[in-house]
Parts: sequence; structure tokens; C-alpha cells
Amino acid sequence: MHFGQAGGFAGPSSVRKSTLVEPIRAHAILILGSIVFAFSLLLMSVLPARAAGRVALVLTVEDYQKLPKSSIGTKRGAEIADALKARGFEVIVSPNPTNATARASLRDFAAKAEGADLAFVVLIGHGVAWGGQTFFLASNTELGRASDLLSRALSTTNMAQIVGRAQSGGVFFFMTSPSFETAIEGLDARPQFTSDVPKNAVIIFSSSTRIPVSRIDAAGEQAAEALTKLLQQPSPTLSEAVKVASNGGLGAVFGRVEELSLAKPAPAPASQTVASTSPQAAPIVQKTDEIEGKLEEERRAREQAESRARDERLRAERAQAEVLKAQADAKKAQADVERAQADAEKAKQEAKRVEAQAQIAAAQAEQLRHASVAAPIEDAQLGHRQRRLIQQRLRDLGLYTGPIDAIMGPLTREAIMGYQRSRNAAVTGYLTAEQFDALLPNERE
Repeated sequence: MHFGQAGGFAGPSSVRKSTLVEPIRAHAILILGSIVFAFSLLLMSVLPARAAGRVALVLTVEDYQKLPKSSIGTKRGAEIADALKARGFEVIVSPNPTNATARASLRDFAAKAEGADLAFVVLIGHGVAWGGQTFFLASNTELGRASDLLSRALSTTNMAQIVGRAQSGGVFFFMTSPSFETAIEGLDARPQFTSDVPKNAVIIFSSSTRIPVSRIDAAGEQAAEALTKLLQQPSPTLSEAVKVASNGGLGAVFGRVEELSLAKPAPAPASQTVASTSPQAAPIVQKTDEIEGKLEEERRAREQAESRARDERLRAERAQAEVLKAQADAKKAQADVERAQADAEKAKQEAKRVEAQAQIAAAQAEQLRHASVAAPIEDAQLGHRQRRLIQQRLRDLGLYTGPIDAIMGPLTREAIMGYQRSRNAAVTGYLTAEQFDALLPNERE
């Protein structure tokens, strides 16, 4: 299990960034979801009441298309379904359902749960919590953000309302923890349930904040096995089922627990199985106008909610477009600044290169000037005294170390070359007229 910032959890990579539009869109979807669910419950109230009995829905997902497998498996779900059938339940079983298949099974179950003695929903597979609700993930669940749960997963809050339509009901969720490739902000591996629980229903989760995240899968396996063994006993009770499904109290339980026997009920006498429909016909007819009025109110409320949702969506989209435009403008400005800096640096380097070339050219010109203008003085042009003075002057400068003998030999030439280097002149070993005058002012014959 990998957790992102702000409580998000996911696979190897991290979270996804929340945007301005996400809270508005999630709020609009929640409004629409609540209205649609209330409308579906009202439609169910129009249907004739079913005969009293026991009904159950078992949804088990082991193999996920986009997520790792659940560790509990469909075999356990089949065992629980068989045990419930042995207890007299009419069971709808759906192994590895997609989102559409799971919702269709839930609709069938809702019709059967209306007015039943006892209604159970058993969920086995991956689950996550967001916004105070816990969601069961179908086999094809694929999430890009937390609000996708509202349309791509099944809410236990809605299931609690459905089982509450029976005389007594319960939702048992044996959770395992998924791992997403990309972190999704806001998701929690432990269950949440902040809505009001129907007074005749109880919701049980196999894990809670008291169970470490690393132990969630093992807790779900243990609780599912314990419930299977309990239902195979002769006379199990609802309170015992709640206890074992919640891992002896380490899991989470919401709602009240009624002490009901889950033993298979005795067959009803034949005289009690035949019911007259004529006494019920009059109340149904009398309530028709009232029901139609409620439906009309619900229709208007739905249309208003849809209109508000559209307005909110348009405002959110405009705000998002403005944010994206501002971000694009900022990126363009940053790119312009970086391009200008690069151009300035390039111009600076070019200026340095041109300056260096100019200095080289000047030095070469100066050397050429000296080479062409300043012709060297031949030894024959110098007298004996001048040669001695040259040697003496070079010795005074620390350049000549030989005898003062007026012989312009190698030591004298080397000294003259040192003198020329000190003046940044062409190094030839022969003095020019200008160098002679500088070395011995007014001494040339």
C-alpha cells in the first residue's frame, strides 16, 4: 500500500494534484447522486409490498482488470451464499461483477428487500473510503480522482438505506486494500461511515483504524471465514454474525444490533399464505394522488439540481480555463526571460571573442610595425666604445654576465634578447636604433 499527500494512497508512483474544479464537481455529483437515490427509493415505494421473507445479495470480486487480485476470493462468497440459502434466504449471487452488473444486481435486490423480514448485503473485495463514505470496487473499477467513486463504485451508504427498507437488515463488508498505479488524493484504506444509519439496520466492516493497513487483507479473510463457519451452525444469531464479521470488535460497526435468530424459519401454515388483495387495493388507490405529487416534486427538485450542477460545472470549467491560461502565460513569460538571458549570454561571449581577436590583431600589427620600421643596427655600425657601453649597460640591468670586452658574442646577444623581451619588442638579439637610443642615450657615433 502506498499513500500520497493528504491521506491519498496508491501504487508505486505519487498523487495526483488537486485542481480548483475538483471540489465543485464532487459537490455537484453528490447532489445529483442523492436525488437519484431518493427518487429510486420513492419509485420502489409505489411497488406492491412483497411477501415477508429473507433476502440477501452477495457481491464478490477476486479478479480485477486494473487492480491487484483480492486475497479473499469468490469461493468464500459462494460458501456464504450457500450458508444463507440454508438459513432460508433468497440469495442473489454475483461473482466478479462489473460496475454495471453490480448495480443491476443491487436494483434487483432492492425490489426484493422492500418489506422483507430480513435483508443482508455481503460484500467481499477491495474497498476505499472518501468523503465520509465507504465504496465497494467492482471488477472494472478504474479511478483517476476520488470523485470517480460516485459513478464507478458502489456506496455502502446507499446499501444501508436499501436494507433499511426491510424489517431488519445488515451490510457486511469484508474489505481488502487495493493498490493504484498513481496516487489518488483523499482516499483512505480504512472504512468511513458518517451518514445516519437506518434505525433497523447495521453496517459491519471487517477493518477499522484499530487494524494496521498492512493487516487489512488478513483481517478480511479471517472475518469472512468466521462468518461462514457461524452460518453453518444450527442456530446462529444476528449479534453473533456482527461480532465475528467485525473481527471480535476490532472492525467497525455502525447502527444498532438486534438480537434475531438466523435459524431457518418454519414453513408458514397454508391458511396464512393466501392473502386477500381487495383490502389493500383501496389504500393504494387512495395514495395514488399523493404519490404522483411526490414524484412531481422530486422531478422538479431533480431538474433544479441538474440546472445548479450545470451552472456550477460551467463556472468551474471557466475558472479552470482561466487558471490554465494564466499558467500558459506564466510559462511563456518564463520562456521569454530564459531566451533573453541566453541571447545576452551569447552576445557577451561574442563580444569577448571579438575583443580577443582585436587584441591579437593589434599585437600582430605592432610586431609587424616594429619588424618593418625598426631595422637592426649592424655590428660594423658600432664603435669599440659603444659596444663596451652596451655590455656595461646590459650588466647594470642584470642581463649581461660576461666580460666587458666589446665582443658581440653569444652572451651579449642573449642579454640583448632579454632587453628586447622586457620591452615587448621583437626578440632578435640585435638592437634597433630606437632600442640603442633608449639603452644609451646620445652615445651613437
